[in-house]
Amino acid sequence: MRAVVQTLVMKRISIALLVAAVLIVVVTCVGLGWFFFYSGDLPNFAEVVKLTPDTSGTVSDVCSNRPIQVVPFASLGTNLRNATHAAEGQGSEVLATQISRNLFCESQMRMLQRHLLEYKAAVQLRNRFTPEQLLTIYLNQSSFGDGLTGVESASLHYFSKPASELDVGQAALIAGLLRAPSLYSPERHPDRAKERRNEVLDAMLRNGAITAEQAGKAKQSELR
Repeated sequence: MRAVVQTLVMKRISIALLVAAVLIVVVTCVGLGWFFFYSGDLPNFAEVVKLTPDTSGTVSDVCSNRPIQVVPFASLGTNLRNATHAAEGQGSEVLATQISRNLFCESQMRMLQRHLLEYKAAVQLRNRFTPEQLLTIYLNQSSFGDGLTGVESASLHYFSKPASELDVGQAALIAGLLRAPSLYSPERHPDRAKERRNEVLDAMLRNGAITAEQAGKAKQSELR
């Protein structure tokens, strides 16, 4: 009798597990189908490729079609690369997410749809581009306030020199603008800009990108 009861219990457990597995598969498939249907199409990545050039040049902005100056990875300069990593994080996931937010120009898009699109785009960006390329794309497409798009334009505007020649303090200021260009504008809000620059310098110091002496000297330098 006990054996019969145990057999029935085992059958019921097996059926329950089978039903649960089927439900999980169905829910997963429906969820993925809804995700890909609702989130729509991805942007044209051929346009994104232009933001990681082999040589310096000019391309059209993805959304505004305005010309922007773009530079290759080598022309970003060590100081700016280190400052950007300190200000924005070093992971490819962070950079891909930031880039994806600037790829969709439709301002009337529903919030949920936009978030889904940005997530899909970020995944594709990580699959298609190396960390070096992602950093290059990010700095070439980012806004630095006052109508400035791209780090080369920002460097020439604020310091009258290409990005590759920025010193530690200048690079930290430029990288600090990425978070909120208007809020930390050295022209309109010099106190905030200096505070943000020094935060980036502290992060660079923690990352081992600069020494305490370099950080101290940069903090004492003029903003522009």
